[in-house]
Amino acid sequence: MNKLLLTIQIGGKKMIKRVKELRPDVDIATPDFRDFIEKFESEINRGISTLCVLSIISEYGEKGTYGYEIMKELEDRTDEILIIEEGTLYPLLRKLERDSIVRSEKQKTGRKRKFYFLTENGKKILNYITGYYSKLTKAISNITDVDIQFKEGQIFCPMCANKIEIGEDTPRFCTVCGFNIQKELEERRLK
Repeated sequence: MNKLLLTIQIGGKKMIKRVKELRPDVDIATPDFRDFIEKFESEINRGISTLCVLSIISEYGEKGTYGYEIMKELEDRTDEILIIEEGTLYPLLRKLERDSIVRSEKQKTGRKRKFYFLTENGKKILNYITGYYSKLTKAISNITDVDIQFKEGQIFCPMCANKIEIGEDTPRFCTVCGFNIQKELEERRLK
């Protein structure tokens, strides 16, 4: 058996690593097959990694979180499928900060660390991209072998895909595109 190191690259930087024990006659051991798969995974993972990083930062709320903690959370919670290395994570965090999606502050917790927090704009963007990704995944499930179930307590705007939490203060209109979501709320209540 050959050992093959599969490395998915994003912007020239390593994104996902997997070491597999492979027989030399399997498809993934051939350069053409492997090259296509690595490029495909890289394209998919570019946006998904941003979504996951923002989701993790959001979960920490006002406490905030730092880079190493984000990397470990991502690795642990995706069963080591999505692994972001420092050389990819920190440029991503700097870009998100430049775009006013996250903010950072240095804190001393035994050692000086930069903690990241979602901005108000970041919360809105995370809501939207979560909704978009959820609706897109659900839509392609009609063509693929993927089955998607949406969580209770939320709907997605039919116009722009923004995720909207259902509760006492559910807005009448989507906060992103202004679409009247009353029909969707009524259908949800009848279920």
